[in-house]
Amino acid sequence: MRRSTQQTDGPFPVPGPPDDVARVVDAVHGLPGRPLPGVQAAALARALGGCLEATTVTIALWLPPAAGHDADGAAEHTVEEYRWPASDAGAAAPVTGATPVRLCDGEQVLADLVIEPPAAAERLRRWPELHAVTRLLVSDIQAQLITDSAERLIGQSTLLLADARLRAAGEMEHQRYQLERDLHDGAQHHMVALQMSLAMVEHQLDAGDAAEAGRHLDRLRELLASTEEVLHTTATGLLAPLADHGLVTALSARLDTLDTVTLDIDPELTGHRYRPEVEAAVYLACLEAVSNAHKHAPGAAVTLTLRTTSRGLSFEVADTGPGFDTEGRMPLRQLAARLASVDGTLTVRSSPTSGTWVSGFVAL
Repeated sequence: MRRSTQQTDGPFPVPGPPDDVARVVDAVHGLPGRPLPGVQAAALARALGGCLEATTVTIALWLPPAAGHDADGAAEHTVEEYRWPASDAGAAAPVTGATPVRLCDGEQVLADLVIEPPAAAERLRRWPELHAVTRLLVSDIQAQLITDSAERLIGQSTLLLADARLRAAGEMEHQRYQLERDLHDGAQHHMVALQMSLAMVEHQLDAGDAAEAGRHLDRLRELLASTEEVLHTTATGLLAPLADHGLVTALSARLDTLDTVTLDIDPELTGHRYRPEVEAAVYLACLEAVSNAHKHAPGAAVTLTLRTTSRGLSFEVADTGPGFDTEGRMPLRQLAARLASVDGTLTVRSSPTSGTWVSGFVAL
């Protein structure tokens, strides 16, 4: 390879053949296909090594901090290195005393070039055309790396956005189902009681007992007010009374006003609190079991028994209605799933003419 022998005031020759500059450009732009930025950087290091008669060339590209990098940290950039001759994967960069040749675009640092021996680095500093071409090539490689990083970040953000949308949709569906279940367990229970009270008023009027019908009308007004409160509670949080006052108080407030329901609650439960999820599961299961008894056994006596032992919390809702044939299947699957969410179990016993018993147990 031809070298200029023209001398300057310093001890280093000033290289200048334009063919060498062209060879460096061709080494990068002449790569086949659409080479990756790293391949272009490696080709540039190799071409510079041959052009400058260097033994080693390391191109340390300056890149913006990776996404999520602590902005107030000391590092304001990351460095990606490409060496010639290529070292073994994972090998540490050789420690040299050479002063890097810094390439800049205005105030923006593009890269530091560490070239050995020092005479080869100085040759690049004194070769304006090669220095300018190298700076342009490095700038292009750096821009490609930044673009690739941005595209990866956009791709990751797209995946995260899609995942967030799926999660939001799932959460919305869960909340819709929760609201549907709360309406079923709360408001529906009161609607059934209202229907029963209306039927009693109609019966008393047909029987000509105006006084008794008036008493049931008063009861109906109370139920209407209670139903309004339940709907309001459902909108603001069905379990608010439970969270505020506990299982016994919440069940008593809901069921004490029903003439056909008898509460048999263990005195040891008064003032006792359980985990919120356990109280919620038992509370709503009791309401649903009572509501089902009113719906399928209208007018039948219903007894809610609530007990606590060292093993856990149990309840039973029994009615004196006509019962039904379970046919070996498990009814009330939704109620069973609610208890299973707190590792509880549900048992349903019934047969025609003998009534129905719905029992639940949650180990504590």
